[in-house]
Amino acid sequence: MSQTTSSPADVLIVGAGPVGLSAALWLAQAGVKVRIVDRLAAPMRQSRAAIIHSRTLEHFERMGIVEDFLSAGVKVHGVNVMGEGNTTLLHPRLDKLPTAYPFMLGLDQSHTEAILARRLAGCGVRVERGTEFLAYDERDAAVSVRLRIASGGLEAASFRYVIGADGAHSAVRAAMKLQLEGETLDSVWITADVKISWERPPDELFAYLGRSGMIFIAPLNDDRWRVILNVSGMTMRDAEKLGLSEIEAIIQDRFGSRIPMYDPVWISPFGINTRLSPAMKKGRVFIAGDASHVHSPVGGQGMNTGIQDAINLSWKLASVLHGNGGEGLLSSYQIERHGNARKLLERVGPATRMADLHSSLSIEVRNHLIRFVGLVGMDNAMAETVSMLNVAYRDSAIVEEGHLGWLSGAPHAGERAPEAWGLQTRSGAHTRLHALWKGDGRFQLLIFGNALAPADLPGFVRVIRIFREGNAGDSVVIDRRGEAHKAYAVGKDGACYLIRPDGIISYRGISSDMSLLIRHLERNFGTE
Repeated sequence: MSQTTSSPADVLIVGAGPVGLSAALWLAQAGVKVRIVDRLAAPMRQSRAAIIHSRTLEHFERMGIVEDFLSAGVKVHGVNVMGEGNTTLLHPRLDKLPTAYPFMLGLDQSHTEAILARRLAGCGVRVERGTEFLAYDERDAAVSVRLRIASGGLEAASFRYVIGADGAHSAVRAAMKLQLEGETLDSVWITADVKISWERPPDELFAYLGRSGMIFIAPLNDDRWRVILNVSGMTMRDAEKLGLSEIEAIIQDRFGSRIPMYDPVWISPFGINTRLSPAMKKGRVFIAGDASHVHSPVGGQGMNTGIQDAINLSWKLASVLHGNGGEGLLSSYQIERHGNARKLLERVGPATRMADLHSSLSIEVRNHLIRFVGLVGMDNAMAETVSMLNVAYRDSAIVEEGHLGWLSGAPHAGERAPEAWGLQTRSGAHTRLHALWKGDGRFQLLIFGNALAPADLPGFVRVIRIFREGNAGDSVVIDRRGEAHKAYAVGKDGACYLIRPDGIISYRGISSDMSLLIRHLERNFGTE
């Protein structure tokens, strides 16, 4: 077999699932030369991940592609958690989430990948299919990679950085000499994508927690439903033999009534692992998504977490490649996203075990706890957690409080920048705050008050001035209803917030003194 050397690109992405495609698209939109390969000759047709949460939709809005997803998916506005006898334990609605996307979006993974791949092709980048990552060697400022291409030949190529988004059996992670550490839960699960003849609301997800097991049923695109259930006392080999009639029988036994299902497009057993790699970065090589952490599908967190890994890493890589930051910025990926993955596993693992109880006493205690959550109003907080709107990095080294102890009740550096409605633009139209930076990958500097922006701001920072009264202009919006001022707890000294490309507050301070803001930019995104 011949060996060739290709012309270098900035970043190689291994794996063309939702995580790899999201990373490739963000980088391509940022003007980074990117190459994406996948060992499979064609995209997988199984639906796999089927829920897109609010925070991911906000990221897609920032990338200018959210409408593609909204037109393809099904909006899920509520969750109906039921116990035995079809009694309702908890029925939270998502409509009050503080976002323009107060719902989950039911959309099978094959559609998600198709949308991302189509958008990526529009940027001039296509997935190289049938190309397998073999090994790498990092020296100086480059990563030398060996690939097996579709023809069977070997290729040597050099890149500035490599991202492994190649799943739980990641070849990139293996080459980094890292393993997924954790445990495999002692249970077998079945997933099926089917059509259902029933009268349930098509905009709600149903979770049934019974003595003999649990069932999740969520709406999907194309009038289908995702069904997930655990099967007790059965091996994986036995579960592989189950068909639609057997699944219907299990559900009838648990629900107490038949749910007619038909036209299955996918039925597959799976096991649940709760595992995390000890690192997500090693030199110039990174891993993201299932390559670095795997866990239960409860809550639909997996794909969403992986996409947010990809975006967190991609904007940082783009910044460094454009000369705006260094190793400290890249190291923050490990701190922020590995920390997030660890917290997620600590939450999802116990939640799965709590749902999969069998003794009468433990089930009764669990059900009382679920009802209590609803009675005291904690279901709204749970909804924000599941939707990922409260993902934050307050301990990150690259976020900073400019004036400690100021503005009681204000969002902190490291937290998601709040949304606000009713802002008047120059045309007289009203818009949302987040919509102002749709399709704009720059940092956004929000200035509340009469202070002017510093003259020496770098070009990757866009200024948006927000006043309560007056006339809107090119970089000025009017907040007559005061929603933005309230959301950002603006005081008499004004306020300034620097918003990162991933929607996280990078810096907050008072607008009457922005010297600390300049130091923050120089320290984290300069050449120091």
